[in-house]
Amino acid sequence: MKNFINSVRNNGPLRTKDNFIITSSMVDMNGQLSIWSLMQLLNEVKGRRMNQLLLNLRFEDKVKNMDLKIYHKAGLEEELVVESSFTPNGKRTVDLKIYVSRRKKGSPVKRVCKAVYTLGIHAGK
Repeated sequence: MKNFINSVRNNGPLRTKDNFIITSSMVDMNGQLSIWSLMQLLNEVKGRRMNQLLLNLRFEDKVKNMDLKIYHKAGLEEELVVESSFTPNGKRTVDLKIYVSRRKKGSPVKRVCKAVYTLGIHAGK
């Protein structure tokens, strides 16, 4: 797995950081970020990062497990900071950890959620 992580590192960064602004289409009737929008955001980041793992056309990916913990709510027009990183987890699996935090002017940064995807990479047909 060490060689695999080194190959990923050479192909792109192990850690990324993206910023998003919560728009009116992403909130529920109470003005809070909806779970659906949060999951779409997580899937978008996961999709971009998965392309980095598929270093060879023969490789196939499989999400073996997903663990999501929600800590705080986020509201309209707050800035979301999404950080993601790969960590090895055994011989043929890797964890993609995604941390979402909210940043609001005049307030401290608060973690919104943490998602850990356990991904298996294996040679395809």
